[in-house]
Amino acid sequence: MIDKAALGNLFEGLRAAVTIADQDFQICFMNDRAVAFYAEGGGEKLVGQNLLDCHRDEHKTVIRAAYDRYRAGDLTPTRYHARKEGGALESIVHIPLMVGGQFRGVAELIWNERADLVFEG
Repeated sequence: MIDKAALGNLFEGLRAAVTIADQDFQICFMNDRAVAFYAEGGGEKLVGQNLLDCHRDEHKTVIRAAYDRYRAGDLTPTRYHARKEGGALESIVHIPLMVGGQFRGVAELIWNERADLVFEG
């Protein structure tokens, strides 16, 4: 079980959009930045909705595959980059959440990056 009150305290003020979906694809938490980021799609009303209902079919396949990989024990975060209108670089990372050694969901973090502050190691 994911403690929703604790999530609010943990992610308050974080300058990234944070959305948490549980192991059954149910969105259970969005911080203020996520609510604003997904405002056109429903914002705060997305809490309680099925994550898969918010995506196109090709993205549903990718999401299901990531959940299957996490359930199988490969806990490597999934990272995406997108270039938005105007050239802004957006980073998205999906991080599996483990509670008591069991897969309990995924945290999605989205933030904008400045190209001049991106360093490759």
